[in-house]
Amino acid sequence: METMNTQAEKNISASFGYVKKDMLMLNDAFSDLHDKVQHLSMNHALLLEEIEKLRNEVVGKKSVKKVVKKASRKKK
Repeated sequence: METMNTQAEKNISASFGYVKKDMLMLNDAFSDLHDKVQHLSMNHALLLEEIEKLRNEVVGKKSVKKVVKKASRKKK
C-alpha cells in the first residue's frame, strides 16, 4: 500500500511538471503572437500614413492642373 501511495505521488508530481511545461510553452506562444500582432499593427499604421501622403500628392497635383475657362463675351 505504501509503495502505491509513493508511486501515485510521483505520477501526480510528474503530471504537474508536464502541465507546468505546457503552460510555459503556451505563454511563450501567446507572447510571440502578441509581438507579431504589434508588428503588423505598426506596419498597418505606416502603410496608412504612406497611402494618405500619396493621396494628398495625387489630389494636390490634380487641383493644380485644373484650369478654369473664362466665359467669352459676345460682341454686340
